[in-house]
Formats: sequence, structure tokens, C-alpha cells
Amino acid sequence: MSITFTAKSTKIPGPVKAYVEKSLARIERISGDIMEADIIVHGEKLGYRAELSVKTRNFSYHIDGQDPILKQALRNIINTFKAQAKKNKEKIKEEKKRAKRADSIISPGNTSPGPETDSFPEAITVSRNFSPKPLSLEEAAFFLRESNDNAYLFINADTNNVAVLYRNRENKLSIIEANQ
Repeated sequence: MSITFTAKSTKIPGPVKAYVEKSLARIERISGDIMEADIIVHGEKLGYRAELSVKTRNFSYHIDGQDPILKQALRNIINTFKAQAKKNKEKIKEEKKRAKRADSIISPGNTSPGPETDSFPEAITVSRNFSPKPLSLEEAAFFLRESNDNAYLFINADTNNVAVLYRNRENKLSIIEANQ
């Protein structure tokens, strides 16, 4: 972690620098690796204005605040940074949960095959095996064979309809085409 202190019209005492470094090291556990941090302190007539710019692997932060006492101005911006880092960490956790749910496999206990179908699959997986551009039936068959999947979604170039090419029970290719 690289920390740069800049003081304009004032001086930053050593114990205050140590406090900031220690606080940022604690927050680094929440925010992830801090690549660089810049602290700028402006001495003004009625107090101090402090600015904190932090770059982490995932986010960049810029926080500023004012207070008549230098250490309190720094404490305020550090607490704000900590709150924002916690919020962003929760966002990342939620995004990972959402992505995991979207790509997850439905467990066998959740599948409920109908009474007439005993051969319903144990689990359903999400596949992204499709072509957004129109293909001929021969091209779709080629892509299906190359992918080693059981089905391939494509737009039939001959009819301009959405179609699914799949392997049937005899392991032969069959097609389902939607009429528009």
C-alpha cells in the first residue's frame, strides 16, 4: 500500500500520520488491497479541510471533509471511507450470490416430474450454446457436433424462425422450429 501525504498551509504531525496509516490498514481488510492512497490536508482560517483518494483493485474513492480539529477532519473522512467500503463489499457479495443463483443447477429434490414422464432429468443446467446470427441447418449441425452438447439454439436461415437442433433418444439429430 502506497500512502502519500500532502499538506498545504499546515503540517501533519507524525502521530496523526501513524493514525491514518493504521486506520487504512484496518479498512484494507474490508475494501481489499489498497493500491494507493493520497491524503491532502488544507489549513484554513477556521479549521482544516481533508481529502482522501483511494484506489483499490475494484473501486476508487474520493472523500473530503472539514473540521476545526485536524485529527477529527481525518477521522471523519476515514469513517466515511470505511462505510463506503463496507457498502461496496456487500454489493459484491450480492452480485456473486445473484450470479451463483443464475448459473446454479436445480437440485434433484426441487424437480417434480409429471406422472407420465419418469425420465425427467435429475438436474437442469443453464447452457449458452446458441448462435445470434442466422445459420443453415448444416452449420447448426456442425456446431452441435463440435460442442458435444445435446442441443443447439439458432435462427434458421432458410425460414428465419428460431429453431433448436437436439439429439433425440436414438442419438440422431432432430429439430424443433418455432413458427412466427
